[in-house]
Amino acid sequence: MAPQDLSPPKHGREMARKHHGLAISARVSLGRRRIFARSNSLGFLLLATLVGVCAGVVVSGVSTLSHALHSLLYDIPFRSELSAAELPRGLPLVAIPVAGGLLTALVVHLRRRRGNIVDPIEANALYGGRMSLSDSIWLAVQNLASNGFGLSAGLEAAYTQLSSGIASQLGLKLKLRREDMRLLVGCGAAGAIAAAFGAPLTGAFYAFELIIGTYSTVSLAPVICAVIAATFVSRALSGKAFEIEIGPIGSVTAVDILPALAVGVICAALGILLMIAVVRTERLATSCGMAPWLRPAVGGALVGAIALVTPQVLSARHGAMHLNLETGVALSALLGVFALKALASALTIGALE
Repeated sequence: MAPQDLSPPKHGREMARKHHGLAISARVSLGRRRIFARSNSLGFLLLATLVGVCAGVVVSGVSTLSHALHSLLYDIPFRSELSAAELPRGLPLVAIPVAGGLLTALVVHLRRRRGNIVDPIEANALYGGRMSLSDSIWLAVQNLASNGFGLSAGLEAAYTQLSSGIASQLGLKLKLRREDMRLLVGCGAAGAIAAAFGAPLTGAFYAFELIIGTYSTVSLAPVICAVIAATFVSRALSGKAFEIEIGPIGSVTAVDILPALAVGVICAALGILLMIAVVRTERLATSCGMAPWLRPAVGGALVGAIALVTPQVLSARHGAMHLNLETGVALSALLGVFALKALASALTIGALE
């Protein structure tokens, strides 16, 4: 009896060799990209620019989703600002933020990984720029749930977390060195802030001060490439969302710098007071023995009650600021809106922590 031929068919052997060759080609291509990004300054600049493009797309995408939720839930025109809208006073103005608080609590509960989410600052300080992309997506969804339902929280956390998470994953894929990883995460955060406010310099200083933690000539060019790319991409996709017409400016003298310094000191003091209020609110919510899932709903109810006084406290865009600057409201009314907005923000953030 003739022995059976147990070798694979010729067609199968050819397919196996083809797949093996493609795998080798993919590994070689990835290796070349790693070498290009790790040992070539131009390569890292291109990588930083790519991170900036991703940040611009992230900011435009998350912003569009937030506008869509505002339009759907509050029946306002798409792309209009919720905080500048004329909303009817009634039960929906309270019920929608409550629903947003419950949805936020559900998102936090559904997140499978336990422990705190590592933000870009912590990632660069402790973990060499390593961030979890899945955790970043969860935080972005959580942030979008609160902002989209009108709670007084901004989207900057979603912008920076998701953009930095993408940058970190690119760095891990290319096996970048620790310092390069930290710099790339800083580029992601810088691009997110630059795209969110249309301010490249603001994004760059944010990254240098908080994320990267130092100023150096090595980090300057990648960060600048990232913020410029992010700003251009965001404007191309969403337009100029943050723009104030201030009219012609006369000659500026040294004396004119003093009011600017005074405004800076006042804003810093108010920022510190707001942070203290957030911490106190969080401690109060924790000490009262309230269930963690119920806290965001109570915070939403309180924000909705404040919105019955003025809807300008809802969400966190710049519509209320444009409205007040364009109509020229009285100083007392402006201070009242500011105080209520600060209270709503403290309640929102304190209840969500």
